[in-house]
Amino acid sequence: MLEYKKFKVAHGDEKVKIAKEILKRLIELAHAEPYWEVVERTLGLREGEAKGVLIFLENMGELKIRRAKNGRKLYVLTLRERRKNPQTLDMWLKVSKIV
Repeated sequence: MLEYKKFKVAHGDEKVKIAKEILKRLIELAHAEPYWEVVERTLGLREGEAKGVLIFLENMGELKIRRAKNGRKLYVLTLRERRKNPQTLDMWLKVSKIV
């Protein structure tokens, strides 16, 4: 909960850094069921707050949230996928742009 409060008041690179820390903790819990209840119990984050962090990271280009055919965002599936494959193609593309 404390990290989320820091996330809400931070700006710029600091906000991205805090959001990545929250993402890391969300990924660690990706195997738990029912997911959002476990997140609320262990991290003190409500579902809407966690989704807000993920949307922020997607807007910053740090994360790509998977979508269903009807356009709905699949948050938990995205986190589980990140847990299994932490280095995605997006990461490699960012490296090649820098070089």
